[in-house]
Amino acid sequence: MDECDQKASPSDWGMVKSGCACGTVPCSPTMTKHWEAELEALKGNNAKLTAALLESTANVTELECQSNQSPEMERLKEDMESMNDLMEQKDMLTQKLEEQLSGAEQRLEENQEEQESFRKSLRTLLELLDGKIFELTELRDTLARLIEEAS
Repeated sequence: MDECDQKASPSDWGMVKSGCACGTVPCSPTMTKHWEAELEALKGNNAKLTAALLESTANVTELECQSNQSPEMERLKEDMESMNDLMEQKDMLTQKLEEQLSGAEQRLEENQEEQESFRKSLRTLLELLDGKIFELTELRDTLARLIEEAS
């Protein structure tokens, strides 16, 4: 390692690039190329770090936007909970209505059976009355004939 290697530092790069001496000993062209390569590598790293910083800044901005949307998200969560409660109420009401409908259908069926039974009883009664009316008509006719024969 020569004296230039030992004395040159990043603060001396301007002198190295311009070809100035490092301390008292002039830098060789090899050392100048080495430091220029080192400078280019650092510029590349600086560009990468700048890009990473910009990306981080964008991420922070996005997170800030998301945190600003937090009240909106909170409202949406509350709305979702309300909707879930309403869905449960709807399901309970639907079940209750189905039970009531089932009961009403059963009562309707029972009423229809009762009506059919009543109609059968009424037909039987009407047939019985028709028979009695027929018998009374025959009795009247018989009585009318007997009265005529007696006179």
